[in-house]
Amino acid sequence: MTTTHDSARGGGWDQLGRAAEDFARRVADDARRFATRVEEHVEELAHDVRREWRCGHRRDRAWSSEDVRRVFTDVRNVLGAVLDGVDELIGGVLHREAEWRRVVTNREATCAACRRTIGPGDEAYVHGVAAEREFRCMTCGVPAGPPPS
Repeated sequence: MTTTHDSARGGGWDQLGRAAEDFARRVADDARRFATRVEEHVEELAHDVRREWRCGHRRDRAWSSEDVRRVFTDVRNVLGAVLDGVDELIGGVLHREAEWRRVVTNREATCAACRRTIGPGDEAYVHGVAAEREFRCMTCGVPAGPPPS
């Protein structure tokens, strides 16, 4: 039994590595274009909010700070959903083992150990992808042993 692939059968590890690099480059290019478009839309939104805030009206009532906060919470939720979709795609393509990573959250989550809310922008530990993602707050930390599969 050997650990190398027969190049005549499937191209070997080099071909797989090149395909993965090409895929990563395409994802990065798409993400860059998406970020540019989001930036354009957020600039337009900020301009519209600023204009309407200065005018002191929003259709039937004045803008409040809660209205603006709600708009930006919606924007953050949409971007979080997009990022979750990218995570799921990459995780599904690479079929990698889920290992614990220290991250800064982009949306609200709940610690699997103590059930404490982890807010957007808080540091936390995470493993898994998309719906199977598990968060741990910095206080609880990573559990001993490998993450559940």
